[in-house]
Amino acid sequence: MHRVRNSKTGFLVFIIGAMMLAGCTNTEETTADGRMQLEYWVFLSGGDLEYMEDIVDDYNNSQDEVYVNTVLQDWDEYYTKIVTSVAAERGPDVGISHAASIPELVNQGLLQPVEEITSEAGLDFNHFPENIREAVEVEGDSYAVPIDTHPFILYINTDLAEEAGLLDEEGHPMIEETPEGLKEFFVKAKEENPDVTPLSISTGGVDAYRWWWTVYFQMGGTPIFSDDLREPEITLDREIAIEAAEYIHDFYGDVIPMHIGDFYETFQAGNAVGLMTGVWATGIWEETEGLNFTALPLPQSFEVDAAQGDSHSLIMPIKEEQSQERREAIAEFMAFVSDAGAEWAKAGHIPARSDIVDSPEFQEQPFRSDYAEAAENVVFTDKTIFQNPAETDMVRALDEIMSNRLTPEEGIDEMINALSVTTRQ
Repeated sequence: MHRVRNSKTGFLVFIIGAMMLAGCTNTEETTADGRMQLEYWVFLSGGDLEYMEDIVDDYNNSQDEVYVNTVLQDWDEYYTKIVTSVAAERGPDVGISHAASIPELVNQGLLQPVEEITSEAGLDFNHFPENIREAVEVEGDSYAVPIDTHPFILYINTDLAEEAGLLDEEGHPMIEETPEGLKEFFVKAKEENPDVTPLSISTGGVDAYRWWWTVYFQMGGTPIFSDDLREPEITLDREIAIEAAEYIHDFYGDVIPMHIGDFYETFQAGNAVGLMTGVWATGIWEETEGLNFTALPLPQSFEVDAAQGDSHSLIMPIKEEQSQERREAIAEFMAFVSDAGAEWAKAGHIPARSDIVDSPEFQEQPFRSDYAEAAENVVFTDKTIFQNPAETDMVRALDEIMSNRLTPEEGIDEMINALSVTTRQ
């Protein structure tokens, strides 16, 4: 997604948006029974969508003045549609955004600050841990209400791990928190049960990038970019980036088979001891008959306790003709969804608010509390408009390394060169 740089580009976005959205967006502001109608755009699927729909239903049933209509948008086109719909004055009243995308949306002039008006609706931003609160801030203003943190974590098939003698007396995986400890765990799994996959993860793609991000920051890596929204410098530490890539590369072809067809299915079918992915998989594994597993943060193998992750957050797109009453209704809905954090956690996510994480409603849920501490250590992306294309650059370079087409040194140099080109566009 590219930012609007001039009036000609803005006009083109407006025209494209009008064409794309004509006839496909409900612009009615009231329902047949006279309730104010809010349009809520989401890009969710599977269990995520089901739990969010339940929360919206609860809100609609909790009062008779406002009705929220959930509109499911295709993930691949979601952020483009946000841009074009707002430009065409047909944007949603409220939507979901990843925290990583908020700086670019703010730079395009698409979002309203939300802290003041949601505070009036009873939402206390002091309940958000500092890293999560800062993730939705741009140049001093909060432009979204975080509803979760979803870090990159480790899942272990406890039946297979027990067979390999890898669990302690309490049934916890015995992974030593050293640079060698994680690999040694899966090497032993391979030795004890050579017929199953030790660790299931794709050779390339976003999950390898998430793992690299975790290792890079655990090694003490510096931010990828300097703190500048529009003209950042590349501050990535080349030597640590190479070291992190080398560390991960050593797993591939040894305890991680190259080019696994479907690494989720491999774990779900009970054919892998471990799997790395986001917390959203918890709900999938819970519904898989016969799959006994545990979930835990990636071990702190290096000096710094760090994890990769992002946050689903609620945004209020700008609308030129929007009454104060309507803005207040949007804020009350946002506060309601925030309050329902324990319900949303059933999808596998960690609630964004510390008071909900500490609540019995969350703590009593299986697995989630085991990895909730990872939220405190998530290193969110930098506040730059180049984050989305930069992620593509980093994923592509790591693909080349893990697939043995480039050495770690060559791949990281290619990454840095690509980032340089991206930030000059």
